[in-house]
Amino acid sequence: MLKSTTRAISRLSNNKLPTTFFLQTRHAEVLNSPASVFFGGQKWERIKQIALEANRVNVDYESKYYSKLKKVAQQKGLTVRELKENTLAQKKKHKPQINYAAVQTVPEQKKKNVNQQEASSKYESSAPTLDKVVKLDLLLKEDPGSISEIWTRYHANKDCISAVIPGSIYNRMYEISKKYPMFILPMPREVGLEFFFLQFQSHQCYFTSLLEYKTKGEKARPFLTITHFPELLEEKGIVLMKGEINDNPKRMLSTSNAQFLAFALQRFYATDDQRKLKLVEQFNDSPQTFDYHDLLDEIDSIV
Repeated sequence: MLKSTTRAISRLSNNKLPTTFFLQTRHAEVLNSPASVFFGGQKWERIKQIALEANRVNVDYESKYYSKLKKVAQQKGLTVRELKENTLAQKKKHKPQINYAAVQTVPEQKKKNVNQQEASSKYESSAPTLDKVVKLDLLLKEDPGSISEIWTRYHANKDCISAVIPGSIYNRMYEISKKYPMFILPMPREVGLEFFFLQFQSHQCYFTSLLEYKTKGEKARPFLTITHFPELLEEKGIVLMKGEINDNPKRMLSTSNAQFLAFALQRFYATDDQRKLKLVEQFNDSPQTFDYHDLLDEIDSIV
C-alpha cells in the first residue's frame, strides 16, 4: 500500500495505527497544490514562538519502538529490517487492480458543465469540485457502500491519499474547523520530529512545515492539500476526501507522511476528547496558553 516510507512511520503503521485507518486512507493521484495559498492569522508572533520552541524537540523514535519491533520480528524469525521490508512488500502485493468507469477523469471540455451551480455554493473559487474528479452522474447511481469501494479501490494504486468519511464525522470536523481553522501537528521523522502547521479554508486543509511557516509566513507553500468533497453528503451520507502532495519545486512528504497527517488531523478535529479539543481551541483563541508538550503527550497516546 505504501510506495515509500520512513523508518519512523513504518514502525508506527505496523504497530500502532488502527486498521480502519489503512482501510479508509488510500492513495489518490498527485496534483500540484494551488500556486498561492495564504497561511495567516492575527497570532503570528505567538505561533512563531511556538515554532521556535517546538522545532527544538528531538525524540528518538527508533529507540522508543525498537524493542517492540524486535519482539515481533523474533516471533517470525526475522530481523527488524526484514520485518519492515516484508510488511511493505505484502502491502504492495495486495493492492487491488481495479478500474471503475465512475471514477475515470472527466474530459476537460465537459468539466465545467456538471453540477457547476451546486458546487460553487459549497466551495471557494480555488477549490476543485467532485465533478472535476469523477463522472458524478455515474457515481450518484451507486449506493454509499459501492461508492466507498469504488473510491477506495480506484485510488489504491495512486501516489497520494484518499478516504471515505461518514457524514456525521465530517460534519463534526467541519464545524470545529470553522471555529478553529489553525493548528500544528508533530510528525515522526527518521530522526526526531517535524512539526506541521495546518490551516482550513472551507472544505480544504493545507499543511506546511512549521519551519517553512516560521521563515516565510503567508508565502509558505503547502506541502499537502486535503480536499473534502461534500456533494454526496446530503443524499449518500458520506464525504469523499483526496489528499494531494505538492512536488513543486521539490516533494517534501512521502505518501506515508501524508497518511499520518490525515490520521492525526481526524483525531484532533473529529473527536469528543476534551483534551484534544482544548489544545485546538487554545492554539486559536489563546495561543499564549498553548503548550506543545501537552500536544506531544496527546500524539504519543494515539500512535
